[in-house]
Amino acid sequence: MLFRRFYRFLSAIISLVLVVVAGLGLYASRVCKLEALKGERVFYLDSASSQGLRKEELGLFDFVRVEGESVRFARDGETEEALVEEIKTLYGAEVLFCESAAGVTSYYCYTNEWTNGISLNGVKVNLHIAVSETACAVGTPIIFGGF
Repeated sequence: MLFRRFYRFLSAIISLVLVVVAGLGLYASRVCKLEALKGERVFYLDSASSQGLRKEELGLFDFVRVEGESVRFARDGETEEALVEEIKTLYGAEVLFCESAAGVTSYYCYTNEWTNGISLNGVKVNLHIAVSETACAVGTPIIFGGF
């Protein structure tokens, strides 16, 4: 009788742990929004701003602190227009406005796929694409730090 109670209790605890782990796994899989892009990845923890802690690799429980992400990669010979169009299509994004400075063109975009974002020029931005002659960086909500 006592063994049966202990077995039920242990089964309930194991079930609870499995549900929590599955939930955390699902949440963690959604943290990496730019997963389809390969390159140097940086996560911004605790703040989606330059004040956020920058980490290239997440620890066990860091994923609950992720507020932003960016990926930088070398351009593979495609035109800037084709590259931006590919990224926009990948994330269902719309370019809201652009700016160019120091040989880098920034495309500030919005996608309905993500609810996060920051306000720039009075509009909500949650995808930033920066393209130079040799490289591209993509960030959400925007790219922080140097390009």
